[in-house]
Amino acid sequence: SPRADSEVHTHGTVKMAAIAISTPIVARAPVVARRARVTARAAVAPAAKPAVSIGARNMMSGSRVESRNMQVASGRKALVCNAGGVQKAAPGEKKKVFGLNLPENESLSFLILAGGSLGSALGFAALQEGVFRIPGFKFGAWMTILTTFTYFLCGALEMKLTGDSRKASWKNYGILSVYTYGGMAMTNYALSYLNYATRIVFKSAKIIPVMAFSVLIVGKKYDWKEWLSAAILVAGIVLFTLGDVASSPAFAPIGVALIAGALCVDAICANFEEKNFFRCENPSTTQEVLCFASLIGTFYGLIPFIASGKASVAIAHSMQYTQVVPMIMGFSVLGYSSVSFILSLIKYYGATEAEIIKSLRKVLSIVISFILFPKALNWKYIAGFAAVLVSTAYTFYLKGEKRKAKEAAKAAASA
Repeated sequence: SPRADSEVHTHGTVKMAAIAISTPIVARAPVVARRARVTARAAVAPAAKPAVSIGARNMMSGSRVESRNMQVASGRKALVCNAGGVQKAAPGEKKKVFGLNLPENESLSFLILAGGSLGSALGFAALQEGVFRIPGFKFGAWMTILTTFTYFLCGALEMKLTGDSRKASWKNYGILSVYTYGGMAMTNYALSYLNYATRIVFKSAKIIPVMAFSVLIVGKKYDWKEWLSAAILVAGIVLFTLGDVASSPAFAPIGVALIAGALCVDAICANFEEKNFFRCENPSTTQEVLCFASLIGTFYGLIPFIASGKASVAIAHSMQYTQVVPMIMGFSVLGYSSVSFILSLIKYYGATEAEIIKSLRKVLSIVISFILFPKALNWKYIAGFAAVLVSTAYTFYLKGEKRKAKEAAKAAASA
């Protein structure tokens, strides 16, 4: 839902394990009603460290990215922010990832970041689907607990390396953890009833609930071209799901309900994070949010897991199949890494380049799922996959047209 699509928003989801990769996952659309207030604060607030939401990490995501130029009173330009509050690098700033310097060569640095994101995401997809292929593994809650705990460890380590500290309140982290853990848990449970490739296709539809919430809550309007793109995406998802029904003996409608519920939770989570963590006077960093939200989420998951009596069964299974725990923690680390690479791409090269890599990541994740874990292909899978590709390409085209229109309007205003 990381909440690392793990497909890291982007509209949404570091959902962590669904990072969707749920993630995760990588910027979310800002809420229209808050734009004026946010812009006013940004003009006086100190520069914040790069941050993006958990919902954004869920490797996962079709999202809307926006850039801003703000003029301060002195006439100097403020930092330009991209997806979910990630600041663009200052002129001459050294490129880094995980605190390590990248090569001076622009092309080589881009290849490292793009390759790191794609490699981590594909490793995440292969390991996570591999866990569900282990005989007798039906422990979505156990997977979610191990994932959130791993995210906590990764976030805490990165905070230690960067000298970061907690800025948001424990109350907000308590609320956020309900959303992030709930969305991740539903995504992981859904994998017991859906093929992994179908889950990835569903996570690509994150833009649909985001559009719906924007219309219903803040009264935002979209033109017919944007609705057409969403309709093509829905058609692709329906076809792909019907292909799953025809080829997967484990398919059950509850899987669709769970993954749809996870998408809605992601959309709510994205707005909550935007307001309380990233678009505020003292914004938090991504590693801070992942660290503390994952810590609390781990305890949220442990309490019902132990009370249900399933803990002993899950642990016994993991002791019998000793690869379970290393695989879960391994794909969680890869999900966290993939999101970090994406955030660095946004910072140093721009949101458009990052969106292209994220879309390629989803496509390759579906392809590798069919290669490593063969499934019975049918025309519905192929037609659904083609529709998703068309919708993604059309969405990029519409974003490009909007960007050109904004640049033309800005040029005309300054002329």
